[in-house]
Parts: sequence; C-alpha cells; structure tokens
Amino acid sequence: MFINSISKNSGLYVNKSRSNQQIQKQQLLKANANDTVSFKGGVNTEVLKNQLRIYLTQDIWAEKLNVKMPESPLEKEVLLEILNNRLKLDRFVRLSNEKLKIKTLISRINRLLEQDPSNSELPELTKKLENKGNLETVFKNIDKKIEFESKKNKPALDYFEKISEKEEEYLNKHLVKTSAMDKFWHKIKKQDINAEKKYSVKELIDIVSNGNIENTSVASTNVVKLSKKQILAKIEKDYEQLLRETIDVYSGQTNHNAEARKLRKDALTKNVSLMGGDKNLQKIVTKVFEKVENKFSYKADRMINVDIYPIGEIWSDMNKVEAEIKKLQKEIENIKNQLSKKSDSAELKKQLFAKEKSLNEHKKEWLKGVKLSIKYEAINRQRMINADRLPEYDFLTGENKTLKRHKEVFKILNNNNDTIPEELWSKFLVNV
Repeated sequence: MFINSISKNSGLYVNKSRSNQQIQKQQLLKANANDTVSFKGGVNTEVLKNQLRIYLTQDIWAEKLNVKMPESPLEKEVLLEILNNRLKLDRFVRLSNEKLKIKTLISRINRLLEQDPSNSELPELTKKLENKGNLETVFKNIDKKIEFESKKNKPALDYFEKISEKEEEYLNKHLVKTSAMDKFWHKIKKQDINAEKKYSVKELIDIVSNGNIENTSVASTNVVKLSKKQILAKIEKDYEQLLRETIDVYSGQTNHNAEARKLRKDALTKNVSLMGGDKNLQKIVTKVFEKVENKFSYKADRMINVDIYPIGEIWSDMNKVEAEIKKLQKEIENIKNQLSKKSDSAELKKQLFAKEKSLNEHKKEWLKGVKLSIKYEAINRQRMINADRLPEYDFLTGENKTLKRHKEVFKILNNNNDTIPEELWSKFLVNV
C-alpha cells in the first residue's frame, strides 16, 4: 500500500514552510498609469508583476542592495520573491564583485603607468595588487567557485535572466518606459531603508516581511478587484500547492486530517483580503477545498495497490542523524570556546579531535541516507511507470520538500567529487 487517501472531510490544512506559489493580493501598485495593460476582464496581474520585477531589480547585482518599503501587497510579494532569489546568489555576487574589483584595480594601475607613472597612488595600488598573490591562480580559484555557485543556484540565475529578457521585451512593447524606471529608481534611493548599507539580503527579507506596507502613495484607483471566479481559482491553486508541499506520502501516516485543517486555514488567511466579507463566497470556498481534497484522495487511491520501498523509514533515520549532528556541533563549539581560554589543554584537544571525527562520521552516514533515498525513489518511480501511475505519483511527490532537498544534494555530490562543501551543510541539514 502506498498511503491511505486523504479524508474527504479532512477539514482545514497549514504549510510549515513558505509556499512556492506567489500570492495575488487585492491591491496592486501602478508605478505608472500607462504601464497597466488590460485583457478581457480588467488588469493583467502578471504584467503588473513583471513591471515591478523590472523596477525592483535595477541594482540586483550590488553587494548591498537599495530597498524601499513596499507600497502595496503586490509590491511586497514581488520584492520578497526577488530578495529570496537574490539571497541564494549572495556568494555568487560576492565572488563576481571580487573578480571585478581586481580587474578594475589592474586596469587602474595600467592606466596610471601609461598616463601618469609618477602618480603618488601607484605604489600603494601596486602593493595592494601584489598582496592578492599570483593573479592567475587567484582568478582560476574565483572562476571555479563562481562556476560552482552558478550550477548550484541555476534556477535563481535563470529567474533574473528572465527578468532581463522581460525588460527588453517590455521596453520594445512600451509596457515599460525608461522614464518610469528612472522615476521608480529615484524613489527607491530617496526612501532607501539600506542607505547606510548595513543590512544583508537576509536582514532585508526579515525587515520587509515584518514591516508595515506604506499605503500613502497608493491611490484608491489602483485597487483592482478580481472576479469571484478568479478569487476561487486562486484559492484552489494555493490550497493545492500547500497540500503538495506539506502532505508527505512517504511519512507512513494514514490520516492527514490535522494537516488538512491547518492548510485550509492557511489558504484562507492568504486570500482573506481578496474575499472581503462576502459570506456567499466563503461558503463556496468550502466546496473548493473539498474539490481539491477529493482530487488528492482519487490520486492516492489510484496507487494503493502499487508496492513501493518505504523510504520514509530512511528519512526518519536521517532525522535522528541530523539531531546528533546538531548535538555534536554544539559540543564542538563549546570545546572550542574552552580552548580559547585554555589553549594548552591536551584533554580539550583530545575531546575536540574525537567530536570532530564523530561529526564527520555522522555526516557520511547522512549522505549515505541521501544516496539510498535517491536510489529507492527511482525504483518506486519506475514501478509507478510500470503500473501506469506516474502522473498520480508525480502530483503527490513532485513538491515534497525532503525529496527535492535530497535531489539537490545528490546533484552536488555528483558534480563535486562525492563531497558537500562545508558552507552548504547548514542549508541541507534543516534540523541543524
């Protein structure tokens, strides 16, 4: 048996992590009245989003970004989408800027040697460049790291590449004007919450997420009302995505009622501003939830007679290993703190060696679990293909956070000599 189907009366459901689906809101910011494009029933929300993506990414490759507080729910949604993608590229940006700075330094020195060889800045600049070491080696190492970051975070890079393509397209179609871009940029600079360049991208995400939306510049004419059909379609899409991300069909659980109740509530919370106080709409939403749950039940029931490997048991063991890794990391940190005060303590050094050795062994055990997870999931997938149940299987597992994480780790292992860079462990060990 694969799993028992979700109860048709499962009730309300809540995603424990941030949904991958972006939320449409009732109020939409118009940066320029001429930028809004109509289609059959009104405003094209995706066009508005693309315009905001273009306006908000004008300095996206700066190490310290210029950011203003959003002026509408839609602007907040798009800004957080941008910042979360940019966060994944922090190291890529730092490395790229480091390479650019070195090249700029070389160019400046060469220009001075040619045009002003007696310039008093030359000795200091030359010494600064010499301190970088062998430039061929430096550039080779930076390029290698940039290539790794590019492969690891290709979706985030593709995201910004698509925005760049949209900018060119929208400029050609006059959906975006350079004057509007300049106007928006000046507004960002004027209201920049990171003017002193003291906030990281992660800190900016926290500030924007928890901050109040500035509504002062959003005129009432900028409020776009979606039709009931559009609202219901959005709630249905959001709820389905939340279920796909949260319901773990490999967990061994046969009853998902509690998760269902929480996720229903979460879907309602996300769309409450769209629904307003329409009681008739609220009644219809219940039927929308039941429709989605019946869809899940049907797909789960279609797979009940397909035998599969219970890889959820592997995941359970891996969670225990992660907990032990967390414990060892804390113990190692504590020993290092003690060593900072007693650097000659042989006993502390012995303890540190033993703990670090144990930590490495646990990491290897966790990676072994990843490989088993990938191996047996591939077998399960093939069995679904043989049973003509692959669409149902992909629907129920395609957004599984654990599977996606393991696939990402496995890809890095294949591209990095069967090892994980030390700085990535905190990303993949979610319990650490």
